[in-house]
Amino acid sequence: MDDTTAPADGEGAVDEIDPEAVQLGQRVEYLFEHVQPLGRRFTLQEVVDGIRAQGGPNAPKLSVGRLWALVKGKASNPTISTLRALGDFFGVPQAYFIDDDVAARVSAQLSLISAMRANDVRSVALRAATVATMSSQGLDIVRSLVEQGGPSEQPATGEPERFV
Repeated sequence: MDDTTAPADGEGAVDEIDPEAVQLGQRVEYLFEHVQPLGRRFTLQEVVDGIRAQGGPNAPKLSVGRLWALVKGKASNPTISTLRALGDFFGVPQAYFIDDDVAARVSAQLSLISAMRANDVRSVALRAATVATMSSQGLDIVRSLVEQGGPSEQPATGEPERFV
C-alpha cells in the first residue's frame, strides 16, 4: 500500500497532509512505543485482534490497513468507536486522542512507567552480574540470608535495613 492508497475499509482516508491526522498518528505511535506488556512492541495485527476480542461482535471494523493509516497519520476522522477501542486496548482514556492536556498527562505517565521498567531491567541485570561474579563464600552467605528470610538483627547504626 503506498501513501495515497485508501485502506480497504476506507474510513476517512486522505491524500494530503492533515495536521490532526498526523497528531493522532503520533499519539497512537506513542502508545505502541510505550505500552508493551509483552516486553516488546505490539504488532498491528495483535492490536486489531485484541480489539476484536475485547469488543466481541460489537467491536469496530478496524483492519490492519486502517490501523496502519492511523499510525502513519494518513487517515482522518476515525469513528468514536475506533478511538474508544484503541483507548480500551492500550489502557488510556479516549480523551487522550483528542485533548492536548489529557495527552500530555498520559504521555508523561507512560514515559515514567517506561523509565521505571528500563531501570528495573538494568537493576536486575546488574544484580545478576554481581551474583555471577561472587565467590562461593559470598553465594553461601546470600543463600543463607534468603533461606532465613534476611538478616535477623538490625544494623548497628540503628538505621532501617536497606536492600539494594
